[in-house]
Amino acid sequence: MKRNSAVTASTLALMGLGFALGACEYVVVAILPDIAAGLGADLGAAGKLVSVFAAGYAIGTPVVTAATGRAPRFRLLMTLLGLFIAVNAVSMLAPGLGVLYVSRALAAVLTGTLTAVAFLFVQEVTPPEHTAKAIAMVYTGMSLATVVGNPLNKTLSAVFSWRAPFAVILVAGVILLPVLARVLPHTGAVEGAQTGFARQFTVLRDPRYSLCVLMTICCYAATYVVYTYVTPILTDVLGVGETLISPLLMAVGVCCMCSNLLAGWLGSRGDVKRTPAVLALQTALFLAMPLLLGSRWTGLPAVFAMCLLMYLLSTPVQYHASTLAETEHPYAVSLCASTLSVAGNIGIALGSFASSGLQEVLGLRALGFPAAGFALAALALNLALAAALRKKPRKGSHAAEM
Repeated sequence: MKRNSAVTASTLALMGLGFALGACEYVVVAILPDIAAGLGADLGAAGKLVSVFAAGYAIGTPVVTAATGRAPRFRLLMTLLGLFIAVNAVSMLAPGLGVLYVSRALAAVLTGTLTAVAFLFVQEVTPPEHTAKAIAMVYTGMSLATVVGNPLNKTLSAVFSWRAPFAVILVAGVILLPVLARVLPHTGAVEGAQTGFARQFTVLRDPRYSLCVLMTICCYAATYVVYTYVTPILTDVLGVGETLISPLLMAVGVCCMCSNLLAGWLGSRGDVKRTPAVLALQTALFLAMPLLLGSRWTGLPAVFAMCLLMYLLSTPVQYHASTLAETEHPYAVSLCASTLSVAGNIGIALGSFASSGLQEVLGLRALGFPAAGFALAALALNLALAAALRKKPRKGSHAAEM
């Protein structure tokens, strides 16, 4: 049941949860050298913490989300958040890299599942005409973690130790627990979720869903081929001085946050039927990027444009997948709520892995070419998805997609 009186408080609380989840996801990137030094490990071994988190997120989230699909939604959120607090406490107190590997893998699964449950609540507490904007607000909370959280984490780590940022995430979870308990409806099990574990994955047989997943993977892979090396691109390719790196990275984060806000507007205009234009722009930008990176005057705008396009598919994809599940595949509604976060992380891992080898062969400037290949694949998949929707429109979608 949609409860208009609780929309503002609930959405803001869920946005706060998004910030905490984003801070947990991105924390290691900001303080990686400090973790390595603090635990007496080499940088390469500490860097595997990023891979461990991505793998845990991509593999564990759909499994746990499907397995907990029958659980009462409110109780599930409270339990997961309690475990999230405990796992971050373990990360904060980790005596060595081995314990940190395990705690980060568990944190990844909890982060992904909490994200899925949060989006189920967004749909419940928000009127249909405002759902897309509410989804975008949660994602804005996540991207805000990169704008504010990463610089803050770096400062805390430098002043105190690498353990301090984990303490902040822990405290944020402790604060959010009673707030969410107060403003969210005490919902029972998801309607239609009383089904077998394996059956939930049969939603992949619907091309309107599977094409959406593949499109999302390719879109995120395209961006992360280049975005993974955004700092060396700024310093080594564009010749930006060290004193300007932090302000520019903050500007990059602001562009990413604006991308999430624009995604809310795009989602409310007709979700995935309107996104081919975004992917066409993305393809064109990446094809031109090797040339644009030849000068700081064109290179910096190209990097900012990439970040503005970066998350434009987030709300349309999440809105499409969740609405498709709610109207036609209720047995998979919990699983579909994790679509964007899981597919996005698979794409991030794919793009980062591809660029790690390609940058040595092609150089940083030429990374736009393989990125354009992924973007073009995403565009083709989007057009195929649009054709599938014309052949079999999603129930209840006509008004929203006119």
